Amino acid sequence: MKLIRLLIIIAIIFQSCSSGGDDGPAPIVLGAFDLVFPDNNEVCTEGTDVGNDMVSIPFRWNNSANASSYNIEVRDENGQTYNASATSNSVDIALPKGTQFTWKVTATLDALALPSNETWSFYSEGITADNHIPFPATITLTDNQDGTINISWIGSDLDNDIDAYDVKLGTSDNPPTILSNTQDVSIQNQSINYDTVYYLEIITKDQKGNSSKSKKRFNFKS
Repeated sequence: MKLIRLLIIIAIIFQSCSSGGDDGPAPIVLGAFDLVFPDNNEVCTEGTDVGNDMVSIPFRWNNSANASSYNIEVRDENGQTYNASATSNSVDIALPKGTQFTWKVTATLDALALPSNETWSFYSEGITADNHIPFPATITLTDNQDGTINISWIGSDLDNDIDAYDVKLGTSDNPPTILSNTQDVSIQNQSINYDTVYYLEIITKDQKGNSSKSKKRFNFKS
């Protein structure tokens, strides 16, 4: 009788230990990663001439944990896109010479997708004229948690002749101008409504009449 009781107690303990705290396997997530090359806001002089005013440029980025493949999107100043895919952290893409580009990489695993931490800009080799279009400004947003945000941006131009910025902000995808021809690089305590989608656009203008646009869609939750 004592033996039976002992066996029952052991079975109960074993069942409690085996069932308690078992939440199943941890979900698989993709790891954050950064772009490596071509360098941000620089002229890329590394590449292979492939004729017809084209150059094959090597793109490199850090590995994203658990990623099975990567999608690369390169966009020129006129909106033309050049896409590629890779299973490693590098790929060569043939692009027109003497052109400004922005690029980003998205890591994928089945239905999961994670973009790189930033989008970078560069000029392809072949630049000869001393009249470059400014790079799209890098935008940073900070929620002050009081119904206001701080907006800051950083412009860059190979000619170092940025003249001014226009800032547009609103709830439509064609927002109104809230600052025109400003040399400021930040707006403090800009009022917003939480749980509302906003569109922000920074236009960078240089002294030769060239300009570039940076766009950002955001929605701060209450």
